[in-house]
Amino acid sequence: MQYYSRKQVQPQPASRRIDRLRCSPGKVNLLYGPKPVFHISHSVAGELLLKSQRVAVIDGANRFSPHTIATIARRHRVDPEEMLSRIVVSRAFTCYQMESAVADRAPAFLERHNCPLLIVFGPLDLFYDEQAPMRDVHRGLQHMLDTLETLKRKGVAVLITSGYIPVPRGRGHLFSSLKTNADAVYRLDVGERHFALLVEKFTTKTERMNYELRVTNYE
Repeated sequence: MQYYSRKQVQPQPASRRIDRLRCSPGKVNLLYGPKPVFHISHSVAGELLLKSQRVAVIDGANRFSPHTIATIARRHRVDPEEMLSRIVVSRAFTCYQMESAVADRAPAFLERHNCPLLIVFGPLDLFYDEQAPMRDVHRGLQHMLDTLETLKRKGVAVLITSGYIPVPRGRGHLFSSLKTNADAVYRLDVGERHFALLVEKFTTKTERMNYELRVTNYE
């Protein structure tokens, strides 16, 4: 097994620190890091749910928490049951189920319910299963990536959330493919006394310029 190490996930020279994650319509956003990345994703979902919008979640890492969504609702004095009714969760337990959920079922659901955000927890966790032939793994991953491109053209915001897990030898390139195909890449860095969300890839040059302008104004 190979593991993500701190050396492997050090931010690129262009990485920047931000205070909050924003998912733009028509963009694929990748958020990765230790377990708190899933809490951040729940917060992103909560923002839309509080605006009475629907959110779809495909969970391949068993990380979706109704309790977290309910906590967000109570914090804003909203009925938790009402808020939870606007989020639909589909769980996947094999790479084939993950592929089907993303590529076959999600597009129609998102369009039918006018859902602006799709969150995918641990899409690669199931593709790391060594019992799945690499031929099927590559085909399934490409099928999902092609579908995400289609969703982008329809204006859907996609947030892919991946935690650090053991990666079998010969499958580390799958995460590289995911990063390459993402429009924006965020990495969570958590230490004993710090919590930093770093940008490794901005969605547009304008976004980078706006960020650098804010940094200049703060200095």
